[in-house]
Amino acid sequence: WFKEGTRTGYQQNHQLTISSSSERSTSLFSLNYYDNNGTQVTSNFKRYSARFNNDYDLLKGKLTIGENFALSKLAIHDVNSTYGFLVMPPNIPVYDLNGGWGGVAMPLGMDDFNNPVRDLLIRKDNRNNYLKALGTVYANLKILPNLALKTQFGVDYTMEYDRTIDPKWVEAGGKSNTINRVFQNNTHDLGTTWTNTLTYNLKLGEHTVDMLGGLEAYKLLQENFQGNRDGLLLENRDYAYLGTATGDSKGLLGGGNERKLFSYFGKINYAYASKYLLSATIRRDGSSVFGENNKYGFFPAFSAGWRIKNESFLKDVSAISDLKLRASWGQNGNSAPLASALLVNIYGVNVDGTSYPIAGNQTGGIPSGYLRRSLGNQDLKWETTTQTNIGVDFAFLNNRLTGSLDWFNKKTTDMLFLPPYIGALGEGGYKWINGADMTNKGFELILGWNDTKGDFSYHITTNFSAYKNKITGLPSSVRYAYGGNGLLDDVLGRPLNSFYGLVADGIFKTQEEVDNSAQQPGKGIGRIRYKDLDGDGVINEAYDRTWIGVRDPNLMAGLNLQASYKNFDFTAFFQGVFGNDVYNSWKELSDFWNIGVQNDRNHPLRVLDAWTPLNPNSDIPALSRRDSNGEKRLSTYFIEPGSYVKLRSADLGYTFPSKITQKISVERLRLYISAQNLFTVKSGKFTAGDPENPGTGYPMPLTTYLGINVTF
Repeated sequence: WFKEGTRTGYQQNHQLTISSSSERSTSLFSLNYYDNNGTQVTSNFKRYSARFNNDYDLLKGKLTIGENFALSKLAIHDVNSTYGFLVMPPNIPVYDLNGGWGGVAMPLGMDDFNNPVRDLLIRKDNRNNYLKALGTVYANLKILPNLALKTQFGVDYTMEYDRTIDPKWVEAGGKSNTINRVFQNNTHDLGTTWTNTLTYNLKLGEHTVDMLGGLEAYKLLQENFQGNRDGLLLENRDYAYLGTATGDSKGLLGGGNERKLFSYFGKINYAYASKYLLSATIRRDGSSVFGENNKYGFFPAFSAGWRIKNESFLKDVSAISDLKLRASWGQNGNSAPLASALLVNIYGVNVDGTSYPIAGNQTGGIPSGYLRRSLGNQDLKWETTTQTNIGVDFAFLNNRLTGSLDWFNKKTTDMLFLPPYIGALGEGGYKWINGADMTNKGFELILGWNDTKGDFSYHITTNFSAYKNKITGLPSSVRYAYGGNGLLDDVLGRPLNSFYGLVADGIFKTQEEVDNSAQQPGKGIGRIRYKDLDGDGVINEAYDRTWIGVRDPNLMAGLNLQASYKNFDFTAFFQGVFGNDVYNSWKELSDFWNIGVQNDRNHPLRVLDAWTPLNPNSDIPALSRRDSNGEKRLSTYFIEPGSYVKLRSADLGYTFPSKITQKISVERLRLYISAQNLFTVKSGKFTAGDPENPGTGYPMPLTTYLGINVTF
């Protein structure tokens, strides 16, 4: 059940751009329409967008005003039934003999399954809709030739409105939904930013100084409403609204959130003879999400550069086209989306949730009430990141060989964290705190080579990067939330993205192995054996778990190829990650008959190689309808190498000669064919399909494009 019997959808993208300019104004207007049908039937994404920019010079060039606005409308139908398609037993038909929906026949004794095709088709008209407006207006006044005042006001508005129908349906075998329902949701996010800056530029001989000072105010207002109601006479989008349903109103929820930021900042840049470069920045940021104790944070930054190529001893060295050293140190802050405030939800009638009577004892339905959602923390403070960078930029052989090398040391302190809490606190026990300290150290290398041989030219760019992540500080009150056994010496020094679990030690192949192993509930021939790490003769998660993998790769790399020959052009982009571990949840289907809720699921072919007395050397557990051995627990059995290399994209184009396009009044005409996600090379030890998506999520499809670019 993929579109038109294939494993790909289709896309179309159309854009019209009109620009004009005069001595005192510049204008740009563009329209865009994008339509993308996904691989699963009914999945679709549509976008309509418009953009216009205008700039005007007034008062003989002393005053410049302008605006930049973008408007877009999005409609998304994205009901992911990938898992349903994978696990649906193949002996269950899509339709029954009478044309109705196929389903699980209860007399067969099969577990509960939903028909994934029915799920998609009956909800084909349901979609999420978004309206987005993003724009700024500004005015820049030259007070003096080297002194300017600029004010800018920006708006970022998003509205989401959804109306979906849950219709009635009946499947063969008796499974049904006898009550239909309509859901409506409306969300508004309005962010405004007002920035005022004063700039001063000074040039004295070979000395250049640029100074900037300013302040900025940001406000985000969020409001939402949602509800649902049973009892639709017609299951039709033209009819189905909350007001036309006849049942009780349910799930009526509404809320809001407001955040404010206010910042003072200043910056100064100094350069001498284009050889010595210095810069300093200071910021003082305040956020409404913090309590009065720590509302403001101070964040400075400094950088320096030395363009060695401009020194006299290198000016005449033709082999060196450019050489620059640079270093920087700086801090920035992060504020949590919800932090110090005590959050309370006010509930209405017949809500699927908890509500408390305001006026004491209450008989019958509770008309309204309050539910605490979180606790306040007046001592919460800014999360601060301090980073040091040292780098070099270079170009050799008349700029044919170019590149840069950067080393960085990034330390984050007082990380904002929302830990779990003990049940004794009751509802709303969540509280934001300042948690761990963390470091990231690494490097990034970029190399490029370009050359031209007659009509043939090419450009090759490679990049390599690596980093090491460590938890360097951890409050004792939250050490359990970061994994490990709760001991600080076990967590400190470890990467944040680490796996912690049992160590799988092969398959029990004989009764003697079972009898001589540590106590393990559910152990038996053909089952996974776990290591007794503490040697107490009992397998338990308190003392026999350890660190079993790290999600972070040891190396990330990319390769970009560009080439052209006469009117033909070609590009290709390769990307890879190496040395990382992933949790392969695909094994729950490929290696086990049942370690989940449902029996009789469809399975990949690997289950055919499961352990049996006739297949004693298999490393796949024996098939069983019950998971008495607890084999779904996180263990090394599910941790596999996540390294891969992918050809992300390739593009081949042809640009028609001007002598042809001029005859049809076209400035430029290019035809092209391109593709994305062409192939993946992975580790032989990875047992699923895609290590970048090691589970049952929406697959990354091979996508091909055929397009035309026309400029008039």
